[in-house]
Amino acid sequence: MATPQLNISQSNQYLLGFSYFLKIGPITMKKIEQYFSDLKLAFWASNSELEKAGLNQKISNEFINWRKNFSFSGTLQELDKEKIKFLTWHDINYPKLLLEIPAPPFILYYRGKLNNQKNKRLAVVGSRLHSAYAEKIINELLPEVIKNEIEIISGLAKGVDALAHCAALNNCGITLAVLGSGLSAKNIYPPCNKILAENIIKNGGAIISEFPPNTPPLKQNFPQRNRIISGLASATLIIEAQAKSGALITANYSLEQNREVLVVPGNIFSTYSDGPNNLIKLGAKVITNSEDILEVFNIEPRTDPKLAKHSGQKRFFTPNFIPENDNEKIIYQILKSATERAEAISTDEIIKTTKKVSQLDTATINSTLSMLEIRGVAKNEGIGYSLN
Repeated sequence: MATPQLNISQSNQYLLGFSYFLKIGPITMKKIEQYFSDLKLAFWASNSELEKAGLNQKISNEFINWRKNFSFSGTLQELDKEKIKFLTWHDINYPKLLLEIPAPPFILYYRGKLNNQKNKRLAVVGSRLHSAYAEKIINELLPEVIKNEIEIISGLAKGVDALAHCAALNNCGITLAVLGSGLSAKNIYPPCNKILAENIIKNGGAIISEFPPNTPPLKQNFPQRNRIISGLASATLIIEAQAKSGALITANYSLEQNREVLVVPGNIFSTYSDGPNNLIKLGAKVITNSEDILEVFNIEPRTDPKLAKHSGQKRFFTPNFIPENDNEKIIYQILKSATERAEAISTDEIIKTTKKVSQLDTATINSTLSMLEIRGVAKNEGIGYSLN
């Protein structure tokens, strides 16, 4: 059949309906639009017509059974209740950069504000179990980027994602979070970042998903959503990632989409540096300061680079801390040295280091670390200890 100009308002309604049937993706949706004269006909088509449009028999049968219980009015009420808006790929405000990628989502659900003509966007991704090094990178590099009105995109995950979103909020910038679940309150993932999601919305950003609101955070959804993270951005910055990780999936999508891949080099002895360092070997752009990122966006730094270098620097020690005994003094100095290197140090490494200056036993070291944690001086990052 021929493909006339679609009735946008009607097509939006039926694209919304199709999006709730999760077995029809962008590629199949494009075939459906090319075959049918309008999407109302497509939505209520017979099995044979759907097969001619490109659906296989099994999916076609499932769709016909599924649509019997689908309610357009109920769906719109649900979206209104959850304060969820949506755009389709026929809308003039659909993000232009996202339209350029292979198989862009045919619908985007969002809460908050989506400045869809914005092209100055940086995706920032990395390890969920971040180190002090990753935290220092974000505190050093992103503030100057954000002050130059570059929006930060990430995935709301623990670790580097959350740090990147927080950096944007702390520096009065805009940040967007792309989720691997629906946007209903019960499905925001991870649950520990629900407050962060609300703060993103309150501060002029948005949370985004191509999945219907009641979609749970299924494992297979996350690689799929990563193409949106990179697709919304001009460049993707990788900060710490193991050799096989979601961050590297995002980097690969970025390459496929002909976008810049930026990498902060890492400690060669850390498994969290395997991903970034391998990308550098493959030709990714090395990032060591905020000016390197601004250069990708053809932006001259607004401030003196010497001042910008330290604009986001965190204090890596507790200035008023007074050790209560020699054991605390020894361990505090070890933690201070590691933290100033933007590293977390394991208990085993602390034991080895103390042997050079004293003979503290393991029990004493563990009890001292626990006491420093209780007093808010030290923190356990999972991969080791550092100072608050």
